Amino acid sequence: MFPRPQVARSNRLKPIFLQFLLNIHYNNAVVALFAGGRLNYDIVVIGASSAGLFAAEMLAKNGKRVAVLERSDAMESEERTYIVTPGLYRVMQDFPSGIIHQEIDTFRIQSGQNQADIQLSSPDLVIERAELISTLLSRAAAAGVALVSNCEFLGFEIHQGKTRIKVRVDNSLQLVSADYLIGADGVHSAVRKSVGIDPVPSVPLLQAVVDLPAGWDSRMTKVWFEVEDTPYFYWLIPRNRNQAVVGLISEQGDNTQALLDRFLAQKNFKPISFQSGQAALHNRDFPTDFLVGDLPVMLVGDAAGQVKVTTVGGTVTGFLGAKDAAGMIWGDNQLPARLKVTRELDLHQLIRRLLDQMTPEDYTDLIEMLNPSVTNFLSQHDRDNMRSHFWKLAVLQPRFIPLGLKLLFRSVFIQ
Repeated sequence: MFPRPQVARSNRLKPIFLQFLLNIHYNNAVVALFAGGRLNYDIVVIGASSAGLFAAEMLAKNGKRVAVLERSDAMESEERTYIVTPGLYRVMQDFPSGIIHQEIDTFRIQSGQNQADIQLSSPDLVIERAELISTLLSRAAAAGVALVSNCEFLGFEIHQGKTRIKVRVDNSLQLVSADYLIGADGVHSAVRKSVGIDPVPSVPLLQAVVDLPAGWDSRMTKVWFEVEDTPYFYWLIPRNRNQAVVGLISEQGDNTQALLDRFLAQKNFKPISFQSGQAALHNRDFPTDFLVGDLPVMLVGDAAGQVKVTTVGGTVTGFLGAKDAAGMIWGDNQLPARLKVTRELDLHQLIRRLLDQMTPEDYTDLIEMLNPSVTNFLSQHDRDNMRSHFWKLAVLQPRFIPLGLKLLFRSVFIQ
């Protein structure tokens, strides 16, 4: 098990200072790297997402010349609180403790009047996306990555068998040469669109910042299953000792704001502010690695749909996808290693197919099935490391087998 850093209060001035230094880095990068009109890199990363920046840092530390090209004017992210598993330490052992706002020891799940607690042997981590991106930007810059903002990816140009990357930077068209391209430009990936791959499936996410209820354990997260509202769930995640985020994942076309407003009123939560976004979904039918002419292209993170569709969590799996892509480029990994992430996500896709068939009564029964052996198993194996162990649940609780068969029958024959 990797050592867990102590939780420390974030320094709110740090991201501002880092942004000042990074702005200097961006401006110098634009002048130095785009002055010639035609550029050459070992790897170009499209999109300053967490997965893209992590891949860029690893490749630069391995001696590669790397550029991250970001469409927006500033390489920064909107604030969003989310929870990640301790699997983060497996992929990034030096993850900075300063951006961990809270550790979560207990998961409480509820359906109707039934609820169950799962005590986590290794706590989940509550982080802020904006601080994570700022930290990854500073690490990438320190590793020598060229960070270029206001740089829009336009597509590819193939001439005499050579593929170049077309971009617009500061209203000037440029052609960039690279040995590899990594597409890390999120749910609405321009890289995917440029080669005719369908957009990654996604669902809306909305959460409200609220005051933590009096007496609430700030190290406990709660999940409510309300299938009349959403096939996913509502949640409360403490972001510190005083505040939490309460939110839901819904389906496209639902009035997500109205659903959340009603839930907040029912639970007597008063929203302070809202955070929203589109969460990517894994779909194994879409390619993530392909050639454009002679240029190998790899998609990572949300652009690749490297997100668990059970919980719609993708930070750890996005990092794993980025790490595997980087390993393939420098030769440490072969394609089977790249497929490990896909196979883990395939399992979650199968589980989601079954969960979509659940009724309120099924969730009530499921919670009743969580005997001590099952909860102990779930406490030991986090959500990012289930593929090798998931089958053991049927041994620990045989009643899962008829429930699973019933849900599978519904998914195949009753739509």
